[in-house]
Amino acid sequence: MVQYPGKLDYHLPVVNFMGDVMLRIPFLRNLLLLVLVMVACMPLYALLILHPAYHEQLVHETEDESTRFATYLVKGLHLEGVRLERESLPVVLEEQVKIIKDGSHLIKLRIFSPDGEIIFSSDKTEIGKANSNDYFRNIVAKGKVFSKIAEKDHKTAEGVITKVDIVETYVPFMAAGRFGGAIEVYYDITSRVAKFNALTMRTTTILVFISLGFLVLMGFALNKAQVSLEERGRAEEALRQVNDELETRVAERTTELSEANAQLTTEIAERTLAQMALSQALEDSRRDREKLDGILSSVGDGLIVTDRQLTVLQMNAAAEKLLGVSFEKALGQSLDRLAGTTGLPDRIHSLLVGTCSTSSFDFELPGEDPKHPRVYQTRISRLESDAEQAGAVLLIQDVTRERELDRMKNAFLGMAAHELNTPLAAILGFSELLAFADSEHPVTPEQQDEYTKLIHNKALELSRLVDDLLDISRVEAGQPLILDYESVRLDEMLREVIRPYQEKSPRHRFELHFTTAQTEIAGDKGRIRQVFNNLISNAVKYSPQGGLIRVTLGNENGCCRLSVSDQGIGMTAEQVAHMFDKFYRADSSNTAVHGVGLGMSIVRHIVEAHQGDIRVESQPGVGTAIHVDLPLTPSA
Repeated sequence: MVQYPGKLDYHLPVVNFMGDVMLRIPFLRNLLLLVLVMVACMPLYALLILHPAYHEQLVHETEDESTRFATYLVKGLHLEGVRLERESLPVVLEEQVKIIKDGSHLIKLRIFSPDGEIIFSSDKTEIGKANSNDYFRNIVAKGKVFSKIAEKDHKTAEGVITKVDIVETYVPFMAAGRFGGAIEVYYDITSRVAKFNALTMRTTTILVFISLGFLVLMGFALNKAQVSLEERGRAEEALRQVNDELETRVAERTTELSEANAQLTTEIAERTLAQMALSQALEDSRRDREKLDGILSSVGDGLIVTDRQLTVLQMNAAAEKLLGVSFEKALGQSLDRLAGTTGLPDRIHSLLVGTCSTSSFDFELPGEDPKHPRVYQTRISRLESDAEQAGAVLLIQDVTRERELDRMKNAFLGMAAHELNTPLAAILGFSELLAFADSEHPVTPEQQDEYTKLIHNKALELSRLVDDLLDISRVEAGQPLILDYESVRLDEMLREVIRPYQEKSPRHRFELHFTTAQTEIAGDKGRIRQVFNNLISNAVKYSPQGGLIRVTLGNENGCCRLSVSDQGIGMTAEQVAHMFDKFYRADSSNTAVHGVGLGMSIVRHIVEAHQGDIRVESQPGVGTAIHVDLPLTPSA
């Protein structure tokens, strides 16, 4: 049976109700303390916060007014950009100042030369004096406005006691980017100070009345609380009577509940048996679900199962990663919301209603690099249930690499056709001139020699391009590059390789540095020449504005190190990472240099075939440096 404490005595003297309420109700006690703090803080806020803010605003407004006045005076006297000297002051200056002084609160105006000398003052006794104070040299002479407020019977910035409240402002002026002098303005702010003081007093008075109002409201609230507590005591007495009646009824109902409890025990036993059967069924379902989850997780591609309304029913971890959402959050969500911008939902709708026969298509999603989205291929199958369409099964595969390879192959075919067509056109053209030369179209021996050399050079270009393609095809087929080892003098080979570029490219300056006397290694002479040609050619092509091409050859850690550096366009870190990829070109624009993007890939294969190493250092707009390490003698 519920027990209640004895009745509290709420009949207290009225004169002590406020203190009694506060002692027994922490909330009201804290509220009263808060109101008392507010009553004390509001007047202090007016005196310590608002009054200084009014004072600062007064100085700011007076400083702006002085600056406008000084600027207006300089413009009116046509002194902009002129050093303020005695000779530069117009004759009408004194008359202008007097007119302005009579119509405003201006007390005094002084004009200083750049050296701090007073060259004009409304008080003529001050003319010729110099201002040597620190604030003039360190603030005003550096082009900054300086203001100081001086209250009545206090000293100004120059130590003079004033009879009124004033603000003295120094406004500097610049001439040809240098300090050209300053204008000092004294303004009488006595009336303004009086207004601000009156405003502060009114604000303080209002806040005091507001605080007193809070006290009155607090007293009213505490009185209401006293009444509420008395009513609560009466309610507790009534509740005690109701409790006695309730105990009697509970005793009567206890007997009835005992009988119902026996019947309920029988029903619980029956339900326990049913629950055990249900638990077994749930365990079987859980095992089947675990098997299904194991199958889905083992699928490397993304897999999504939806119903006819494209509501997600199942998805594996690969699909979660692809869509960027967990299965728990995606379950029950529409596929339109998860992949609405890819066109995927529309394709599925078309397939389900039979308007689209294609069950495989590509779509894109943003990747780690915003400039290069990921490409996914989707295969859709209808999910049948009881001879009716129940939804769709989506198998999503990442084909970004395959599509990129297709694009690179297509670009390579275009570039290769262009690279093959250019020398072929030259060979056909000049050979036609030689073949059909006659008396009407004679060819001089000099022209014949020139045409023959051009045809030979273009044929060499074709040969080198075909050799590059054959080398790449061998490497792709898993065949190693065949090397014919012999003794190779790298210094002599470098001079031979660089000589044609020095003749053809006068804009570039070549420097050769040999830091060791031993520059002879064992290697394939033709392949190493191919490496040197590619490195020097790239340094020339990718520094179109010319500049220094520095070639260094030396020994380090049992290897011969070759370094080729240029001052060209350079590359980003991403471009450096793809530099040795087949068909890759750092600059693929229409204005880029010619090439099919095989040179550096072949260079790497040749260096690695010689058991060497190659590294690249590059910065955009600075240049590129390529370092090649070749062993002095090959290992077994």
